[in-house]
Amino acid sequence: MKLVYVCVEGTPQELDSSEVIRQLVQRQPGPVDIARPAPRVVVDTVSDEEFDGGWLVEGDVPGVAEEGQSAVKAQLAFNPAVQQFLDFMAEATSWEGVGVHGIKRKTWQEGDPLDYTGYLRLRRRGSQYGGFVYAFPSTGLINSRLQYSDEIGRLAPNAYPLTKGNYQYRVNIQIHDESTLKQALALAELAYSAT
Repeated sequence: MKLVYVCVEGTPQELDSSEVIRQLVQRQPGPVDIARPAPRVVVDTVSDEEFDGGWLVEGDVPGVAEEGQSAVKAQLAFNPAVQQFLDFMAEATSWEGVGVHGIKRKTWQEGDPLDYTGYLRLRRRGSQYGGFVYAFPSTGLINSRLQYSDEIGRLAPNAYPLTKGNYQYRVNIQIHDESTLKQALALAELAYSAT
């Protein structure tokens, strides 16, 4: 299986008028599934008033099981950097043996579905550790299984240390643009390698 990943920035008008983009899309054999945000307007059935319902994510969120898709999409609805978060998930889940897991809550019993609200745990198959990162779809926050250091600060200048919580997960970064996306991926790859 061969995957081709292309990320192009531009206004919708620029992308629609680009001959290069048109050629790239035409070269793709088979169906192309694109997760892209589109404004969602929700109508209040009582008052018939429209209001902003956030972003509508078309296609599947990379790596998330079918049972968690709707919960994760609902969280992504108000993330202003939804596309960068989806790009993070696409890249991180392409690494060997990476799975995305929901959470077993304290009341979880055998046969209950996992909980995909709140955060997602990205875990390397066969690892003796928990997830190498926890990803929060609603905010774009990525909590990495790393200790903050000067090296981390140089690698990801937008990352910041945590002083409380689990002592193994001490580095956070919030994805809000392409720069922080690249930094989050660098931190995730470092955490992935360490697990």
